[in-house]
Amino acid sequence: MNRYRIHCLPGLLLVGALYFGAPVLAATPTPAAAPGAAEAAQPKTEAAQPRTEAEFIPSFRYGDRVLTEDTVWKGVVLVEGAVTIAPQATLTIEPGTVLRFRGKEPSGAVLVVQGRLAAAGTKESPIVFTSSFAVPAAGDWQGVMLLGSEKRNVLENCRIDAAQTGLEAIFSNLTLKSVRAERSKTGMRFQDALVVMEGGGASDCDTGLNFSESEATLRNLNLIGNRKGLVAQRSSIYMQEGSLSMNGSAFSCDSCRVRLQGGAVSDNARGITLYESEGAVTGVQVARNSDYGISLTASRIRVTANQMTGNGNSGLLVFDGSSVAWDNAIHDNGYDVYNAGKEEFRAPGNWWGAAGPKIYDNGGAGKVIFTPRLTAPPEAGSKEKP
Repeated sequence: MNRYRIHCLPGLLLVGALYFGAPVLAATPTPAAAPGAAEAAQPKTEAAQPRTEAEFIPSFRYGDRVLTEDTVWKGVVLVEGAVTIAPQATLTIEPGTVLRFRGKEPSGAVLVVQGRLAAAGTKESPIVFTSSFAVPAAGDWQGVMLLGSEKRNVLENCRIDAAQTGLEAIFSNLTLKSVRAERSKTGMRFQDALVVMEGGGASDCDTGLNFSESEATLRNLNLIGNRKGLVAQRSSIYMQEGSLSMNGSAFSCDSCRVRLQGGAVSDNARGITLYESEGAVTGVQVARNSDYGISLTASRIRVTANQMTGNGNSGLLVFDGSSVAWDNAIHDNGYDVYNAGKEEFRAPGNWWGAAGPKIYDNGGAGKVIFTPRLTAPPEAGSKEKP
C-alpha cells in the first residue's frame, strides 16, 4: 500500500475544524444617554455625489425607437432609450464608433437586434459599447441583446463595458472575433444560441460567460479576474487553447457535453468543475488553483495528457461517475486524487512525480486505482486534432 494513501470512515468527505463560541459575559451597565445624544452620535450619511458625464458630441442620438430600414452608425452614437433593429433591417457599425448608453434607469438604455448586426471594428479602431459616464461602472446600462436573430450576426474587435449584461443572445446565431466584455455584471449570456468565439473573452465581471441550452465553439479565449469565468447548463461547449486565470470559479458546467483542449486553467480559486457532464479534458495546464484543479461529479469524462500541479487541496476531486484519468502528470498537489464518493475511480498510467501519488479515498468503497504508473512524465500537450 502506498505510504501516502489515507483511509477515512464511510461518508467522510472533507476534514474540517470545529469551532466553539466564547462564553457569554454579563454586560456592564452603561449610563443612560442624555436625550438626543444617540442621534448626535450617529454618523451623518452623505448624499451620493452625482456622477460626471463624459464629454462628447454625438453624431447620432436616439431615444426609444424602432429602426425598420438598414442603418449605418459611425462616430459617437448616444442611446438614451431602447433602440430596436426590426427583423428586416441590418445595423452596420463602422470601425472606431463609440456607442454611449444613458437612461433614467439602467434597464432603459439597450440595443435590441431582431434583424442583423454587423459590427466589424479593427485592432487599430475598435468599436466600443459603454455608458455615458466619464468613469463607467458595472450595470450603468442594460446591454446589447440579439433576440430571435438567426441571421449572420458578426462582431469583431469590439469592447463592451459597464453593462448589466454586455451581450445577450437569445435564439440567435452569432460569430465573435476579439470581442471583450469588461466591468459588467454578466459579460455575455447565451440562451438557445449558436455561438462561435475566437479571441476576446471577459474580465472583471460577476459572471464572464453564461451558456444555457446553447452550442459554443470557443478558441483562444481569455477569462480573467471574474467571480465566475464560464458557467454553462445543458449546453455543448468546445474550448480550445483558452486561458482562465484569477477567477473565483474558472469553468463550471452542469449537464453539458464538454471538450476542453489545450490552454491553461491556473491561479483560480476553483479550476474546472463538471457536474453530470460527459466529454473530455485534454492537454490542459491545470496549476496553482487554491482549492482544486478539476472536480468531477457523476460525470463521464476522459481526463488525458493534462498537467495538474500545485493545486491547493486537490489536483483531481471525484464524486462518483464513470470518468477515467490516464497519461497525465499529477503531482505536488494537496492530494493528487481525492475520491469523495463511494464508487471506484480509475487513474492508471499517470506520472505522479518522484514522491509517488498522494491519494485520499475510502478504504471500503470509493477506492482509487492508480496502477500501473508511468515511470517518466508523459509528453506534454495533446496529440488530438481540433
